[in-house]
Amino acid sequence: MVRFLFPVFWFSLLLCLSCAKQRVEVGNENLSEDQNHFLLYQGERFTGILVAENPILKETYETEYYKGAPHGDYTVKSFDGTLLEFRYVRYGQKHGKHKLYFPNGTLRQSSEFENGIPVGEHIEYFDNGEMSTYQTFFPSGKPKVVKKWNKRGQIYLNHVFLETGESFGRPGSKLCEPIPETETKPNPQF
Repeated sequence: MVRFLFPVFWFSLLLCLSCAKQRVEVGNENLSEDQNHFLLYQGERFTGILVAENPILKETYETEYYKGAPHGDYTVKSFDGTLLEFRYVRYGQKHGKHKLYFPNGTLRQSSEFENGIPVGEHIEYFDNGEMSTYQTFFPSGKPKVVKKWNKRGQIYLNHVFLETGESFGRPGSKLCEPIPETETKPNPQF
């Protein structure tokens, strides 16, 4: 029985090791780009995880690559292991749900993309968990609605856009005030 399990163990171990994604750090002398800007490792289009570190921000960036193009998970973690950003990239384009976090772990931003085009809702938060920005988009990726609040919860920007780019709303640094009903009624003198 032991004679049978021993080869099975080694085969399983080799199978697991061969499936592990290769990790290469930025700055590796075997990394280069071809004329089409595909990432090469040892002269071949890279498939694996590219790792970069930023010692000033104390962050580690990991990007999955497939045949030389960013394709897969992209993560940013602090040196202590706290997840700061998670997104999916499909052939170099943002795709799917994206989440960013404050260093304390609370949600900083939530958005969604389809082949690089923003779709659905894009929401940003203050570090206290209150919403700071809310946006929706047309299928073309152009903004449809943009609302912004200050830290006291007061709205200071409220815009609605047409797909042509024309906008309606109250921009500026002043807080938005409701329009009195007397201003919304038509003037009979005209």
